[in-house]
Amino acid sequence: MKTKIDTKKQIMDIAENLLLDRGYNGFSYKDIAQALSIKNASIHYYFPQKTDLGVAIIDRAKKRFEKWAAGIADKDIGYPEKINEFCLIFKKYVEQEQQVCLGGALETDFKTLPAEMQKETRIFISTILQWLEKILSAGKDKNEFKFSGSAREQALFIMSGLQGAIQIVRVTAPLSFDAVTARIRSNICNV
Repeated sequence: MKTKIDTKKQIMDIAENLLLDRGYNGFSYKDIAQALSIKNASIHYYFPQKTDLGVAIIDRAKKRFEKWAAGIADKDIGYPEKINEFCLIFKKYVEQEQQVCLGGALETDFKTLPAEMQKETRIFISTILQWLEKILSAGKDKNEFKFSGSAREQALFIMSGLQGAIQIVRVTAPLSFDAVTARIRSNICNV
């Protein structure tokens, strides 16, 4: 049983890395099979179609984010620190050279994704934006944040800034990401 779970997880891990590196349309089961030294049929056993694999990757990422968000909620830290922690999620992609975040990869390929994946992508992005909007709103209510416009608008601005920074770092330098996160903090923090 453990081997089946390990194989399934390995397939998902490799597929997610390929998706982050090349986009959904930039890899096939053959790429995964070669990386694991298994046959394509072994992948089809767990994920009959590539769409099934894509949906599983998105669902796993959503659960990972929800677990992370629950952990942040349990920490006794201020709202600015929660935003810093959120930015660190994106910084790890900068540190893993040439990768973008899952949301950015899926959004880039969105028009060519199967309908099931489009639906799950919308849910995934919405989950992140709702969390961010909630944190921004609560922080503004506690006078820890200052920003014009709605918390929703600010959440969209922050997400697009972080996703864009990851893209720009691919052709500039990691310091570009730090400059964007510094600007995000200075735009919203009261201190």
